[in-house]
Amino acid sequence: MTTEDETTPPADPDRYEVATRDEAIQLPSWMTGEDAATPLTRGERIQLVWSRERGKRHVAYVALLALALLGATAALGQVAVDRIRAGTAQPTASPTPSPVPLSQVGEPRDLFAGSVAADFAVGEEALTLPRATASGPFTAAEVAAALTQVRKALTAARLNLAMFLGDPEPFLALLAPDGRRELAHDFDDNTFVHYATRIGSRDRAEEVRARGTIRYRATTNEYGVPVLEITTDYVWVYAFDVPRTTPGQAGLAAIHDEVVWQVPRSHGLPAKQRGLWLVSARASTSNVDCSRLAEGFFTVYPWLGGPGSFKHC
Repeated sequence: MTTEDETTPPADPDRYEVATRDEAIQLPSWMTGEDAATPLTRGERIQLVWSRERGKRHVAYVALLALALLGATAALGQVAVDRIRAGTAQPTASPTPSPVPLSQVGEPRDLFAGSVAADFAVGEEALTLPRATASGPFTAAEVAAALTQVRKALTAARLNLAMFLGDPEPFLALLAPDGRRELAHDFDDNTFVHYATRIGSRDRAEEVRARGTIRYRATTNEYGVPVLEITTDYVWVYAFDVPRTTPGQAGLAAIHDEVVWQVPRSHGLPAKQRGLWLVSARASTSNVDCSRLAEGFFTVYPWLGGPGSFKHC
């Protein structure tokens, strides 16, 4: 190995040396080739070789980089294919979900939207009983039992499928035996419409909503017998299956009834008179087919357009 004195490196020719205004024009030595015979230092030789090989190395580097990218792309593509085949492909980003259509043909409509019954409770949820307390000769437990019987009767009369289809027996079975025989005649002359709902097979009620109150008091009947009198005051709104070309509320038929029930004090009464009695009922309707109601069927009035379509019977 040879050593070179690196403390005093040879003077580098000034590549930008030019003549002054008073001197003859002289070209720098690096342009005339005069310094070609001057031996190169070790550092200069290395720098020269590096400069000559730089282009080749750049081309090789670009080629290697391209091959690496192609290989990575092929590997990722194969992984995606394998995942798809195995059913485990994972998206690299969460796709934006497609908007859900607001309405499609065949889907059920909310016929109650925009109506006064939009916030009514559905079915039996509307039958909220008051707090049972002792009243007159009736204990709190007797009051609670009577209220429960009335709730069952309301459900069977206005919400039960059997009654809808014309079978009143589940409802009548909840009444006192003597009261049951009296009300049975109402289903012969269609006067039951004031307290029960028969729809029949020609029509279909999609949903029933209701709102009302239940109150009670202790009193005596016309025979002087102590009774617990329970008054129910409810609006029942039925949503019927109507063509989608009609406005939503055109499918709503309503009935407002007020029914008075009595439960006599059982002490001293014969068995056939004990239990629940329906003593009076009155009702009014809205948007109901009156001709069908006269036949004992509760159904929505056919839509003819305009506010005049909503009529009372």
